[in-house]
Amino acid sequence: MSNQPKTAPKPCAYPWQQMIIDLTGEVVPCCFWSGYGNAGKPLGNTNINTLDEIWNGPEYQALRRANAQGTLEGHPCHKCVAFQWGNGTYPRFSWPASFVQETGHCVLGQIPEEFGKKLKESGGTAELLEDGRPFSHSDAPHDDIRKLGAGRYSLWGGWLYFSSSDNTDPSSNGRTYELRSADLVLRLASLSADSRSGRNILKAHQEYQAGSEIMEAKPTMISLISTADCNIDCPACSQNTVRLTRVQHRAETVPDVLAHVTYLHQFIWHGGEPYLIKRCREFIDNFKTEDNPNLTFGFTSNGTMLTAKELDKLNKFPRINASISIDSFNKDTFEHIRKGARYEQVLGNYLRALSTQNAPLRVFSCGMIICKSNFLELADNLRFAIEHDIGLNLSPVLIYPVTEQLNLFEDFESQTRGWQSVLDEAREVVARARKQERRAIQRVDPTGMVEELQTVYNSAAQHNRKTVPVEMQVHDDHQSLVNMQRPGIIVFHGSTHEVLSYCELRRGAGKYVMRLPLDLSPASVYWVGVHNLLEPMGRFASGHFKCRDRRDRALPFAAGRVQPALVFAPMFVPVARAANVHFANYGETTPQGLHMRDPEDIHGAYVRLARAEARSGHGVIANSIARRVNALARHARELTIHFAGRTYQILTGKGPSP
Repeated sequence: MSNQPKTAPKPCAYPWQQMIIDLTGEVVPCCFWSGYGNAGKPLGNTNINTLDEIWNGPEYQALRRANAQGTLEGHPCHKCVAFQWGNGTYPRFSWPASFVQETGHCVLGQIPEEFGKKLKESGGTAELLEDGRPFSHSDAPHDDIRKLGAGRYSLWGGWLYFSSSDNTDPSSNGRTYELRSADLVLRLASLSADSRSGRNILKAHQEYQAGSEIMEAKPTMISLISTADCNIDCPACSQNTVRLTRVQHRAETVPDVLAHVTYLHQFIWHGGEPYLIKRCREFIDNFKTEDNPNLTFGFTSNGTMLTAKELDKLNKFPRINASISIDSFNKDTFEHIRKGARYEQVLGNYLRALSTQNAPLRVFSCGMIICKSNFLELADNLRFAIEHDIGLNLSPVLIYPVTEQLNLFEDFESQTRGWQSVLDEAREVVARARKQERRAIQRVDPTGMVEELQTVYNSAAQHNRKTVPVEMQVHDDHQSLVNMQRPGIIVFHGSTHEVLSYCELRRGAGKYVMRLPLDLSPASVYWVGVHNLLEPMGRFASGHFKCRDRRDRALPFAAGRVQPALVFAPMFVPVARAANVHFANYGETTPQGLHMRDPEDIHGAYVRLARAEARSGHGVIANSIARRVNALARHARELTIHFAGRTYQILTGKGPSP
């Protein structure tokens, strides 16, 4: 056990290193800023300012100041999940090296898998050299490396613990470090300082250590979502709305990002599907190693286009860190979640890429969302991953869509039946694999992810322990519900607008009883009817729940009798939604694109789309023809009208019975 005194954790390095640029133009410093329970506001928008203007804008300066001073109370960084996962440490400064700072004088480096495999097969031991001179303190206790340093090192469990001979930082002291065992030689990758990116990274590190608010260095890590173009149609894709409303970057943004690549040590290109994006393919084709010898290039792909030819092109990048999305290793479930993708093709492409893995220099991990559709397969998916040496990253669905979220339910008991047993089984599968030292677990240990799923389930169980029943009386005089793709009702918090519950209108008209979690139910609750639960802005009705006591006096919600809500489905004509591939390659910027400056811009674009559809006789058209119906139906109970090239038979309910 270490006897080192405890010190305050070093500030998170992300404010001095990273920009994540959404398709909306919004910029955040990390994925934890506005996710995992945090709701941090963007630090800028590329539809208004350049990257350099945002990087040294007031929001980034304030973030650096708060982190440097440790004044994080009430701040998104105060609830940082990365801090919790890191056992009380914030993300450290990231270098393009095979090792990172651990504690004290110790740095920690992952031994590349291929070298480790050959070393194990040879049965030999490796010695560490600095500028060609071997160190004498091998197999040193790790605490001695941390406290004393001076060239001590240890190879343990696929990792190298070591210090430089004079306790300077091996990431930036300009020396070379090698592991040798007979004919095996491994040169540990380090910063290529004599390059534009090398100089920028060193400057950024100096400014991070100094706690500078204004940076001379440019960002060293950029993640970009450049378009929502995709070649498959996942029904639960979080980009469906921005794709539908044609959210795009302004013309200047992507060239601005690409102009920064020579300064970076990490560049991650997201889509949509990156391999469908013309400019991304051109970047891969035209990149030369000498352009940036420090670059780690990453992407998240659906795997449909990662052919052998494209895989070979990635060899010229100094480092690769890619993730392929495979949401189930069960063919039927995969093709349900990933509509339009063929399981055999995607799995084949991924396994071919995985066969070239040599972590940490070349990594192909697998990303899997965990949702209602695949939760019961969790243990089986982990077994498959372990059997095939797949590093599996699990991501719970907690934001969109309501039909797949693990924190929202129509009927908690029936929808979560078997979940606890599966979690227990998954925990056993991972523990057994760890004990057996399986490669998949060494690549990505899902222990913490399984425990996070347990936490999500426990929280949902607690919230649904006591519920408030609310009744919905659904009327469908126009027989419209059958024309809607996935009609439903969503219930919202009256003040925060947080979603509390939902139900699908599977039976058409009739009575539906929803049960709202009592501890989440506020004084005011409202509901909306939507023609597709995967398209939550497609509203056709809305209202507030009313509560009364026995004397018919108004009460806060859940304090009295909740009166049934009356839901009237309007006239609705099926809406045509083109397949995603129809929009593919329409470009990062077009005259029809929406360059978002405010989140309300997306809602406005959707409203304009819905109105245009109504004028053409599609979607919710009752409001568009209501005046015509009212004018003609003063005495008739049944009415025939023509609108937008269509004929409608309408029961007005206003005339006498026949």
